[in-house]
Amino acid sequence: MSCCSSSTPAEFAFDSPASALEMLCLQIKTVDTEQIAWDKAMGRVLAMDAIADRPSPSCDVSAMDGYALRLDDCKAGVIEVAGEIHIGQQPQDMPVGKALQIVTGAPVPTGVHVVIKREDVIEHTESIELSEQLIQSLKPGMNIRRVGENMATGTTVPCNGRVITAPIMGMLTGFGIANLTMRKQVRLGIITTGNEVVPPEESPSEWQLRDSNASSVIALCDQYRWIKFESHVHARDSIEAIKDAASELLESCDALVFTGGVSMGDHDHVPEIINAIGAQTIFHKLPQRPGKPALGAVCNGKPVFGLPGNPVSVMVTAHRLMIPALAVRAGIQGRIATPRMMRVVNPDEKSIKMWWSRLARVVSDDSVELIKSKGSGDVPSSAMSDGFVELAPGQSGEGPWPFWSWLG
Repeated sequence: MSCCSSSTPAEFAFDSPASALEMLCLQIKTVDTEQIAWDKAMGRVLAMDAIADRPSPSCDVSAMDGYALRLDDCKAGVIEVAGEIHIGQQPQDMPVGKALQIVTGAPVPTGVHVVIKREDVIEHTESIELSEQLIQSLKPGMNIRRVGENMATGTTVPCNGRVITAPIMGMLTGFGIANLTMRKQVRLGIITTGNEVVPPEESPSEWQLRDSNASSVIALCDQYRWIKFESHVHARDSIEAIKDAASELLESCDALVFTGGVSMGDHDHVPEIINAIGAQTIFHKLPQRPGKPALGAVCNGKPVFGLPGNPVSVMVTAHRLMIPALAVRAGIQGRIATPRMMRVVNPDEKSIKMWWSRLARVVSDDSVELIKSKGSGDVPSSAMSDGFVELAPGQSGEGPWPFWSWLG
């Protein structure tokens, strides 16, 4: 983290979006916990560690389909198969001088030293035939997974603060943990501003705009089950209207985001209102394009964002600043997403003295193509992109550069 350096214009308190975000996140409090059944918890944030209630595996099991034998009984020639060991059932006693057929995952009887893969033997109706070469290759414990080799009873797996994925869910239910302590979803309130903005379903006049900002923010957040879109209010450019909406949403939501009204115009009231509702402003204006007027604040541990009204600015700053802050509010430990380093296949020599997020489309596993854009109001160009590359101040060329995907 670093505040304004000698190379950063004096109008900015922080020298990068990342340093501003880091300072903001230090002030954010984590949401409370709740109990949730396992089948409702996928994609949510765990607020507990997991403790193994029994060893894994819980007994010696076969790692292959084949035949269980004692080493002393492994001799070249024909050996009688005395029966079959069934998965999920207590194994029978191991007979002397004979083999038992076994499947992957079935329990291994006491006294068994090896499991021989069925493709390594010659199978007859009630017997198998072993070669001398096979006998020479056998070692004690071959193709047997021993009890507790994965994990002993009572082992703690640190997963507090992790988003539940398929492997984590499998581990939890495998431990018999069916009722989970989870972080509550982060309830997000959205306030769009502007006298010129009408709902998407209306037909605007030439001097009006359909509201695409709220839908973009909602779509971005809907990728994450630990975020819950709670409410959206559109407020005209009136201090009273915006303040009333903000006060109401802060009561019912865990985070609040404004779009529009955050710059320096006579009707840009959001910075004043954020202060009036008791929030502490951490940053207002960052050395970035798009999204220079972005504002970040905290009110009683809740993150509050003022994002510029231009649609591309909203999408970039919501992805780059808002989502990571909401992750902290959700109790997520570590980063939710790390940008991939990607090369630009159509670089130019353009550079600016700020952090520059440029729309790009993925063209291969390690490269992207810059999208031509007319600016932060060019919504159609953003729809053609897969995300954006972030160039440091004064930098240009093919990179590689950090690429932030819209898909998180």
